[in-house]
Amino acid sequence: MIRRFDLGRRQDPTRTQRGKFDARFERFLSQFCELTGLEGRESAVREFARFTGDPGSVSLGLVRVAEAAADNEVDLGALLRESQHLLDRLVRLAGSSEACIDHIVRWPDSLRLLARDEDFLRSKRRREVRGRIARSVYDADGQLLLGEDGRTALRRAYRDELIQLTAADLGNPEPTAVYDAVSRTLTEMAEGALIAAHDIAAAESMPDGCAELSVIAMGKCGARELNYVSDVDVVFAFSPGPTAADEEAERARSCASSAALRIIDLISAAAAEPALWEVDAALRPEGKAGALVRTVDEFENYYSEIAENWEFQALFKARPVAGSEQLGQQWAEACLPQVWSAAHRDDFIPEVRAMRRRVVDLIDRSEADRQLKLGPGGLRDVEFSAQLLQLVHGTEDHDIREPNTLEALRSLERGGYLSGEDAAVLEEAYSFMRVVEHRLQIPRMRRAAVLPDSPEDLRELARMVYPTGDRSELRLKRERDDYSRRVRALHEQVFYRPILDAAVGSGAVRLLPEKAAESRLRAFGFVDPRSAMRHIHDLSAGVSRASRVHRQVLPAMLSWLSEGVDPDSGLLAYRRLSEQLGTSTWYLKLLRDSGQGAEALARVLSLSQYATSHIMHYHGSVRWLADQDMLQPTPLESLRQEMSELVGRGRGVPGVRAVHGREKLRIILADILEVIPRSSVPQALSDVMSAAVEAALLSVRRELDTEHRLYDYDFAIIAMGRLGGREIGVFSDADVCFVYRPANTMGDDDREALAKHARRVALGLTSALKSPQQDPAIELDADLRPEGRSGPYVRTLESYRRYYSAWSEPWEAQALLRARPIAGDEELMNDYVDMINPLRYPESLPQRSVMQVRRLKARMEDERLPRGADRRQHVKLGTGGLSDVEWTVQLLQLQHGAEFSGLRTTSTLPALRTARDEGLIGASEHEILRTAWLMATEVRNAVTLHRGKPSDSLPSDIRELEAAARLMGYPQGSAQQLVDDYLRVTRWARSTMEVIFYGDDPAD
Repeated sequence: MIRRFDLGRRQDPTRTQRGKFDARFERFLSQFCELTGLEGRESAVREFARFTGDPGSVSLGLVRVAEAAADNEVDLGALLRESQHLLDRLVRLAGSSEACIDHIVRWPDSLRLLARDEDFLRSKRRREVRGRIARSVYDADGQLLLGEDGRTALRRAYRDELIQLTAADLGNPEPTAVYDAVSRTLTEMAEGALIAAHDIAAAESMPDGCAELSVIAMGKCGARELNYVSDVDVVFAFSPGPTAADEEAERARSCASSAALRIIDLISAAAAEPALWEVDAALRPEGKAGALVRTVDEFENYYSEIAENWEFQALFKARPVAGSEQLGQQWAEACLPQVWSAAHRDDFIPEVRAMRRRVVDLIDRSEADRQLKLGPGGLRDVEFSAQLLQLVHGTEDHDIREPNTLEALRSLERGGYLSGEDAAVLEEAYSFMRVVEHRLQIPRMRRAAVLPDSPEDLRELARMVYPTGDRSELRLKRERDDYSRRVRALHEQVFYRPILDAAVGSGAVRLLPEKAAESRLRAFGFVDPRSAMRHIHDLSAGVSRASRVHRQVLPAMLSWLSEGVDPDSGLLAYRRLSEQLGTSTWYLKLLRDSGQGAEALARVLSLSQYATSHIMHYHGSVRWLADQDMLQPTPLESLRQEMSELVGRGRGVPGVRAVHGREKLRIILADILEVIPRSSVPQALSDVMSAAVEAALLSVRRELDTEHRLYDYDFAIIAMGRLGGREIGVFSDADVCFVYRPANTMGDDDREALAKHARRVALGLTSALKSPQQDPAIELDADLRPEGRSGPYVRTLESYRRYYSAWSEPWEAQALLRARPIAGDEELMNDYVDMINPLRYPESLPQRSVMQVRRLKARMEDERLPRGADRRQHVKLGTGGLSDVEWTVQLLQLQHGAEFSGLRTTSTLPALRTARDEGLIGASEHEILRTAWLMATEVRNAVTLHRGKPSDSLPSDIRELEAAARLMGYPQGSAQQLVDDYLRVTRWARSTMEVIFYGDDPAD
């Protein structure tokens, strides 16, 4: 095999290697000149070879052509002497396209076409290419060639045109200037092939006129912008022929299906003459599972009743190209207007954008930077930008309904929807990247859209892209990166920058009309575009530094806000925050310089009312968004130390609450931005609250105990419920019990006075932690104390001991499973735990106690579920929700806690894990219950974060569902997916719970 030889500069070839390559090149060159009688023309070949992608392959390719010509009695030498262009064209093909040389070797007569002296791209022949290919399947007498003869004639005719087009394209000194003509020619060639294939298929499969068939081009073929090698997307419409009776409709469908399959076979199936490209019918209604052919009525009904939004985006570029013209016209009139009806749907543009994001997410990250088509700033971004503007404004403006990307950009510029400067950048970038894509495909005529990672291959590609001047791979990389960067920037701003100009009333030469600006905002999710325009004006009008910064960042901010669930609220919050921070240097610098920080701010403002309201109070939290390491939760010991120092400096409970609010916001922002695992959020929130209660108790006792120095006592706070389990949510109360212990030397009178004092401490703490102020309140709830609200607010340790020994019910032992001391005197806290451990972890649990727990659970399900609530969607008390999982775990703790130390924990998931490890439940049961508990916890927090107030049910409002899904990490448009997942997970959890808790078989 001949190694590639580059007549240009190589990186590090040794002199011996260069000599070896020279010898091989010269040997084949000499052989070619001898075969063609062109001795003395070697220098011309070398000169032409300098302009090819792979000069080293030129001489071998020429020899192959010369030998094939000789074997087939084609006088190549005479053709070369008669044509002033043939040698140049042959050398270019030999040095750039092995596929074209292969075709010439198979069909040397094709050389006569290359020998024409006319410029193919400018000639009348180019404009007639469709007809020539379409007629290629007819012989000189006008008889249609069927079977393999027809297939071969079609494929040969197509490639005869292809080699002429390729030679002309490679020989043009400005390939970007002729890109559009090349792409349109390739499309006309494809149309000719489809027409010819249809004629053969109709004659073979519908000989008696039983049906009519129309081939509808989609995608790049429909838009007249095909590559050298593209899948040609089509759908097939049919109707019974004029001679077919109604009862023969099914036969007509069968005939049409056979004809459609035959068209695909003629063009795409393997045969002696290689296939042209893939004919892909997967964009038809219902995709590959749907019928291959449909009537116009069936298409119309599908698009009006069933089709999803993305299918209308695909339909946008459709047009009839082959088969029955009348049927194709009927199809177009019935189906194409539905694109613009669908574009009016509220969810149309968001779903189209979500589809683009999903495509981007599927890109192999290892090649994302080399992706010409799908990568950031690539071809799809240009196409998507143009098409999205068309879908937004084309419902009213018919002049911009242009499927071809370059024409679309020009029509959008003419209509004032895209500035002339932006349109020019996008057009230039698109043409350049399409030329590069074409050059990737030309060598083997195979689909390719990823830049090579090999320096040698990249160098060869650069030589094909640039006919003259600097032809290095460094130039190619530099220009591609530059275009990608510019397209990426425009892709983020092209929708919103004209809106700023319209709002401010300056900027563009031709302003976007205010109505069009409002339409664009509405399409991107703003419910009240008039108010949005006012906010944009107020932020960006004027000549202040702040206004200049906002004009710079608002296009991106609007884009990010529009990807949230409530762009209107997000924009209003952004305006208010900007007004509060005014001209703060650090804030403006963050907006201008930190893309990560600005994007994170937009996400928070448009998704979470709770976080937004607290950002307005804790302005410094905006800094964290630019450096997300600052969103990591502060360690518990550091919190305790900071709060203790505040108390020591006299800041008291207000200072403690300020730190609590600040740290709570830090955790919530980390959750929203996925900086920390969501499973760690309840524990982090619990630790912050526990530290705040501990420091607040210290402050209150310092204040109150100094007034009553005669009291010598210990005091402690026992966390219960979710706080005890370190499982609180955003709006959870702090369930607690208060316990104290007098000194042994205290007399009865002093004990009575101490009881009142201890109550005063507990009530003072409760009041201070929930008193109105800007910082979040901590609501201490002591209802889980013995005897509930009718019992003493504070008890001595001995009182607790007497109560539990004489009156305790099984449910109280169950409640104590979550009892965890969090504040107060350490010795008292330890003694309290020692007192309750035998009660909550008994050596054995009587069966009557088990039955009582089960009855209580069943009664709670019947009585405590809110009236009208859907049991399946209530995350706390509903089917498979938090209560089902927690009661199951707690029953296992009551039954086996004395035996297994791992069950002696106040937290649900560690206890559940121990139950699995000790064989009390199976691995699958553990995973089902764990998944349900985590999902219910995350749903509860997500809904609360979005609403800004607590909720225990899946929301019924689709926007709130979408917000919850986003906050849980689902992609855009996953509201229903969240509901489906939740119902499935909790249904399994309920079945598992019934087996473990009630001892029943799982429900069907």
